[in-house]
Amino acid sequence: MANIRDIAKYADVSVTTVSRVLNEHPYVSKEKRERVRRAMAELGYLRNQQALTLSTGRTQRFVVVLPYLDHPYYGLFVNGLAKAALQRDYRLVMWQTEYQLDQERQALDLLKHREVDGAILLSHTMSFDEMETYRQFGPITVATVGAPQTISSVHVDHYTAFVAGLRVLMQAGYNEIGIVLSRQDSPSSIARQQAYFDEVELARERWVWTGYLTSEDGIGLADAFLRQQERPRALFFSSDYVALGFLGELRRRGVSIPDEVAILGFDGHPIGQAFGLSTMHSPNEDIGRTLFDVTFDEMNGAASVTNSLTVTYLPGTTL
Repeated sequence: MANIRDIAKYADVSVTTVSRVLNEHPYVSKEKRERVRRAMAELGYLRNQQALTLSTGRTQRFVVVLPYLDHPYYGLFVNGLAKAALQRDYRLVMWQTEYQLDQERQALDLLKHREVDGAILLSHTMSFDEMETYRQFGPITVATVGAPQTISSVHVDHYTAFVAGLRVLMQAGYNEIGIVLSRQDSPSSIARQQAYFDEVELARERWVWTGYLTSEDGIGLADAFLRQQERPRALFFSSDYVALGFLGELRRRGVSIPDEVAILGFDGHPIGQAFGLSTMHSPNEDIGRTLFDVTFDEMNGAASVTNSLTVTYLPGTTL
C-alpha cells in the first residue's frame, strides 16, 4: 500500500507538502494540492487514521448528540452538519439518546477520552452546569438556548418564534387558539407556553396539549381534540411531523380544514409543503451547518459564540 513518501515522489513534491494537503493546511498552492490528490487517487492511497491522530492530535470526528435519528425534525440539522463536515473532510459520530442522561454522558465521554474532537448537541436533558465539566476536553456547541458563554449556541429563540406564529394566526382572524407541544418541561416548550399565554387573550390551559412527538401522536391527538365540546378554532403545532399526523386523520374523518379548524405547523420541513401545511419555517439546515463551522473554528482557537436565527411564515392551505 502506498505511503506519503510514495505520494510525494509520484506527485513530484516534498513529503511536507503531502502532509500539509492531508491535514488541510492552507499554505499549499492549488496546483500542488491537485497533484497530490491525483497521486493519492491513482496510487490508491488510504490514510491511516490512527497514525494521523497520533501525529496531529486530531481524530477528524465530531460526535452529534440527538434524541432520535428517525425524526424528520433532526434530519434537517443533520443534513446541514453533514454538508459542512464533507467540506472539511470530517466525519460525524451520531449518538441517539432518547433523552436518557446516561447516554448523553457516554457521548460526551468520547470527547473526554479524545475519541472525537468536539461535541454538538441538538437537544439534551443534561444541565449546562454538568456540560461545562466536559468543556475542558474540547469544544461543545448546542442548538438550544440558555448556554453559558463557554458553550457556543446556534439556535432559534422559541419564545420569539412562537410569538411570530401566534401573530400569524391572529392576523388571519383566529383568536381561539390551542397549542401542541413535545416535552412538557423542556426549555423550548416552557418558552412556547409562555408566548402563548402572553400573546393570546383567550388562551386556556385545556387548549395546551403536551407530549406529542411523532405523526402517530398527531393521529392520536385527533380523538382528544374532537372529544372536546369547546374546541379552539386553530391549532399551532411545535412540529410539522405531529401536525401532519393530525391533519391526515382529520381529513380521513371528513373534518374540513381550515373551515372547522386551522392548522399551523413549525419546522418548514419539505414534506409538510407537499401536503399543503401552513408552517413557520425554522432554518434548521443552516443551524446545522453553522454548528459544525463554529465547533471547527473553536477547535482551532476561536472564541465561543451565541447566534440566534429567525423563523419565517410559509403559507399553505391549512390556514
